[in-house]
Amino acid sequence: MTEPNTGSQTLPGAAGLRGAMPNHSDYRPSNLTTLRTEATMLHHHDVISRAVSTDREITLEALRVFTYLSRRLHFDRSVPVLQSELADALGMQRPNVNRAIKLLETKQILLRESKLGRAITFRLNPGLEGGRA
Repeated sequence: MTEPNTGSQTLPGAAGLRGAMPNHSDYRPSNLTTLRTEATMLHHHDVISRAVSTDREITLEALRVFTYLSRRLHFDRSVPVLQSELADALGMQRPNVNRAIKLLETKQILLRESKLGRAITFRLNPGLEGGRA
């Protein structure tokens, strides 16, 4: 015997929609600090992106490398980068990736931190001002 349809069936995945709506506990002081930090980071990303995109000395290759790395790198901590992986991901030759990274370092957009095996660790320059690249 089957149960009658009451019309109150739950759709698959409907429970996940509840998580998309913010609740009041999301606005606790610790979460507000996190939101402010994220807003500051977005502002820094906007400033650095504007500086890179308006600098006439930045080559197309350097812009491609920056665009790819800016999604992975942080202002406050270093991230290891293998130039060979970067070249493969962007479909570029390794010498061109190397030249692009050197240009971004010269412009102080990328800060080289240290070596970790074959990878070089970089971070974005948090001190980059809007008009300076």
